[in-house]
Amino acid sequence: MSLQRSLALALTLSLTLTTGAGTVWAQASESQNGIIAGKASDQAKKPYADYQVQLRDVSTGQRVLSVPLNPDGRFAFSGVTLTKKYLVELYQVKQNQIVCTAGPYTLSAPSMLSKTDVNINCGTNPAVYWLVVAGVGTAIAIALGVRSANQ
Repeated sequence: MSLQRSLALALTLSLTLTTGAGTVWAQASESQNGIIAGKASDQAKKPYADYQVQLRDVSTGQRVLSVPLNPDGRFAFSGVTLTKKYLVELYQVKQNQIVCTAGPYTLSAPSMLSKTDVNINCGTNPAVYWLVVAGVGTAIAIALGVRSANQ
């Protein structure tokens, strides 16, 4: 076998193995999900069954997940998609209203796959505030984009 063929074979083999390993790593990262968990504030009174905790995607404003509080006033969301910003909302079922919010939180691999010390504190800004801030930011970005396109 000539030297050129040997080098070509070695290079091809090297690129194939490197690309395959990168693909496996990327698939593993994409399938990785996180956990957001914690405790409701003192605003949630027993029976805790009257409350749920909601996870809301800040960028879309959509509720992603909802779980009831356990008998100790705790909650946990598993399977949370990484790299998105989330608000955690204490929701009173009978009154059909958001009582308190916490966040926003962003999970990322490999440094922060879980946030388990969330305390939904009623002294913070409600979810509506964060959604308005996100909407204003989007409107400004669109306006600046249109303005620069017209110039």
